[in-house]
Amino acid sequence: MSKKYKGIFILLLVVGLAVFAAGCGGQTEAPPAENQQSQAESSGGNEQQKEVNALEAIKERGVLVAGLDDSFAPMGFRDENNELVGFDIDMGAEIAKRMGIEIEWQPTDWDGVISALQTKRFDVIISGMTITPERAEQVNFTEPYVVAGVVALVKAGNDSVKTADDLAGKVVGIQGGSSGENVVEQLEGLKEVKRYKQFPECLSDLEIGRIDVGIVDVTVAAHFLALRPGVFEIATPLNEEFFAIATRKEDTALLDELNRIIAEMKADGTLYDISMKWFGENVVPE
Repeated sequence: MSKKYKGIFILLLVVGLAVFAAGCGGQTEAPPAENQQSQAESSGGNEQQKEVNALEAIKERGVLVAGLDDSFAPMGFRDENNELVGFDIDMGAEIAKRMGIEIEWQPTDWDGVISALQTKRFDVIISGMTITPERAEQVNFTEPYVVAGVVALVKAGNDSVKTADDLAGKVVGIQGGSSGENVVEQLEGLKEVKRYKQFPECLSDLEIGRIDVGIVDVTVAAHFLALRPGVFEIATPLNEEFFAIATRKEDTALLDELNRIIAEMKADGTLYDISMKWFGENVVPE
């Protein structure tokens, strides 16, 4: 486990919740996103012109339309006034500002989010999307902006799960289409896997005992542990992962622009400030 991944769990200790890792400050160096194609590498003049026009079309209409799961706290979720808030919401607004345009959020079911991007319901996905090889075959990813991971979440007081091996024989819940599915596929001996459209549905069933374990992003776990102390606890971390913005394969000019702005926001401390606001520490990779 990296220093940064451990550092995320210090946040949980600060809010008085027991976790199984402790860490130290600083940034985690992220691997370069794979299967990317820069604008300069795009093949063919006509194709490059098409790519440039995609970015120009966004700037001409003055709006970047972003798809998201609006129940993915603390990345993007609804507050008590039904307003969208979260890390991604603040970051997306700043990205649009630096592009000289507005941002429009388009909530969608997570298990169909890539299809919706490819059919142009929106321009990008900004929703704590984990970089995976499978997804990188369908979309391009920007450089990572958050280091996170997947954890096993149980009801408070349940000490039957201490390692990934202890999940054998358990009924586990995941969000359909989430990176937790990749983790679950590597686990052996599970009794049953229940899939949910949104994380809160999974955690509701965990609370009432319909499932034994919820496989969720640590960012989600941190939010719900702080929101409802004493109800859930993290049993064990299961992996480490990185969040990035997704674009269509052909929109490499847009990808280049987003990478430029993300690098700028890392360098000037803007992403650090957003991280401190939503996590209480720096989860931005180098």
